[in-house]
Amino acid sequence: MASDMAEAIRQLIFEKGISEDLVLKTIEDALLAAYKKRYGTAENAVVRFTGDYDGVEILAKRTIVDDVDDPVLEVSLEEARELVDGAELGDILEIPIDPKEFDLQEVMLAKQTTRQSLREISRDTLYAEYKAKQGEIIIGYYQREKNGNIFVDLGRVEGFFPKKFQSPRETYQPGERIKALIAEDRKSTRLNSSHESPS
Repeated sequence: MASDMAEAIRQLIFEKGISEDLVLKTIEDALLAAYKKRYGTAENAVVRFTGDYDGVEILAKRTIVDDVDDPVLEVSLEEARELVDGAELGDILEIPIDPKEFDLQEVMLAKQTTRQSLREISRDTLYAEYKAKQGEIIIGYYQREKNGNIFVDLGRVEGFFPKKFQSPRETYQPGERIKALIAEDRKSTRLNSSHESPS
């Protein structure tokens, strides 16, 4: 059974149309930000996705030394040999970081950063898609009406059909198909596409 993370990543890639590399980079950046908040640097941190995105791990690269001056960047020879047989001075180990080392605030920051970044990426992707369709006639479905303006379900976005562009001879019912011309795209927290009825 796929984990929640794997399912969420697949959903972003296939349903939201966000590239796999962009999704993984966004998650990685958020985890590195949490690591940096906790340890003061992320230069020695490595993020790896396991299996088919069913998990993710953060590893700290630490140099094996005699005397540890910086526990974030260094590990003692004795401790290194407990982790890896044959470890030698000067070697660099990748040591898994226990997620319990992160406090709630750092975890919440990573989640919030990831959500916000993915929302922005999704919005940008949709905006580019509909910007490219400007001037084309598309089909949507009457969703709701407010002050005479109709909101049209276009699938992944909601279009806005202003009253001033509606024919006074036509009436629309919920769920009804509406053919419309994409006249304008506006980038906002919600993507609103203005439509004109074709003449």
